Amino acid sequence: MAHLIVRYSNGNRCRHDLSKPEVVIGRDASCDLSLEDAITSRFHAKVSQRADKSIWIQDLNSKNGITVNEQNVAGVALNHGDRIGIGNCVITLLTEDQPVVVLQDAATDTLVGATSAWKADPHAELSQRRLKSLYELNERLAGRFDRDDLLRELLSVCIEQLRFERAGIALWEARTKHLQWIKLINVGSDQYGEFRISRSVVDRATHLAERILINDTGSGDVDPTQSMISNNIRSAMCVPMDYLQEVHGVIYGDRITSSGGYTKEDIDFFGALGRLGALGLANVQLVEEIKSRQQVEAQLRTAREIQANLFPPGPLRLEGVRIDALNDPGQRVSGDYYDYFVREDGLIGVIIADVAGKGLPAALLMANLQSAVRLIMDSETDVTKLTRQLNKFICHNIGDSRFITGIFGLLDAKARQLVYCNAGHLPPYVIERRQSVRRIEIEPALPLGIDANFEYKAAILDLPASPSMLVAFTDGVTEAEDEQGVQFTESRVGPTLEANLKQPSDELVTRIRRSIKQFTRSHPQNDDITLVAIELT
Repeated sequence: MAHLIVRYSNGNRCRHDLSKPEVVIGRDASCDLSLEDAITSRFHAKVSQRADKSIWIQDLNSKNGITVNEQNVAGVALNHGDRIGIGNCVITLLTEDQPVVVLQDAATDTLVGATSAWKADPHAELSQRRLKSLYELNERLAGRFDRDDLLRELLSVCIEQLRFERAGIALWEARTKHLQWIKLINVGSDQYGEFRISRSVVDRATHLAERILINDTGSGDVDPTQSMISNNIRSAMCVPMDYLQEVHGVIYGDRITSSGGYTKEDIDFFGALGRLGALGLANVQLVEEIKSRQQVEAQLRTAREIQANLFPPGPLRLEGVRIDALNDPGQRVSGDYYDYFVREDGLIGVIIADVAGKGLPAALLMANLQSAVRLIMDSETDVTKLTRQLNKFICHNIGDSRFITGIFGLLDAKARQLVYCNAGHLPPYVIERRQSVRRIEIEPALPLGIDANFEYKAAILDLPASPSMLVAFTDGVTEAEDEQGVQFTESRVGPTLEANLKQPSDELVTRIRRSIKQFTRSHPQNDDITLVAIELT
């Protein structure tokens, strides 16, 4: 059965079993757990056991609030060993047979003659036997890449080599700035489910990176520490797990029945084991990061595959019209979007858009836009209305920090006319009669997602009867940078088009992308690059 251990500020303790689904804690006598503490509210907090076996604590609007592991909370799930702060009391939750390690208060933990301490010494002298053991133990620990498995094996090694009767490992948590005791071996507990050891010993190993050795010599010449007397310890050692001048945790071991103390070589050997453990933890973390990165990469590959299916399956080829496009994401997924499709009335919906931002968040918004475009644009014949509807949809579904630029048009290939709205996007270019290039000047308009009531206006582009082409692109084209940070800019777009006046749409898209690569050379791509070319023959 789970239970709570209450520690009062005067050192008194009591135990309360969690025998009910809900336990109310407070100063009032009617509470399930009544605390004799002046600054505890009458009804301070509630501990609940849920159907899934989880245990939660909730603040009952108390005056001074509650903490869990020194962090202010309103309500949170609890784990074995969590420390709950209520008023002047510290309440520990015990749910397992494994005891909670309690560090002896400094006031009752004075270190005297039986204690020796050394700073970490990378050149500690060890016997040939101990050096050989270290080489063998290094191989024994090196292949373990699961943290708990590594620590379990490390403790077993310490017990084997140094004949500890009890041992434990604690790791430093940077977030809470506390040690968390991860593994304990042969450690019993008192009636309150606690295992008590010296606070000052552990603190010196943690914060000063000292190696601490305590011996009860059995002689009258040297007094044992008060902690040793109170906890019946005959001898003990505690060393930091330090790596690259950073302490990642501590290893503690002691004897409570065996006579005979430890030596300077023992503490040096124990310190070397601590360093092996810290190195093993670094390897574990590196392997976990690699696995996590591989998992993210796999997820991004899947996301890119899904996203690719949102684009048209290939070029559009109809009598008198060809449409080709390219999307080259700056990251694994793209925030750019293009689309083209033939409606039932024969008009061709044409879209190019750019979601502000990069990576997965932009890609998710792109998918949101794609579904809205297909839903609205399949039936709406008024480009102004459909753009306004898209804008309202985007405004209601994304945050204030996101917006989308885009060109949304309906092409009548027979009439050679494009009716479109430009929502803050870069102007397209027209190649007329395969002889000249013209930039389509537009009236400024807001991107989608900024003002839900913005009044967009449609524009009409009449293309000549002779072969011509419309080319649209995102700012990944103009903002592509070379190694010196110089951008491609629109000043290079026009000349690139002029150099390829007579190329068909597919070849034109390929050559524009090639020109950008030649310009940027080895400089990494920072943004998504998208091109759409509509050719009327």
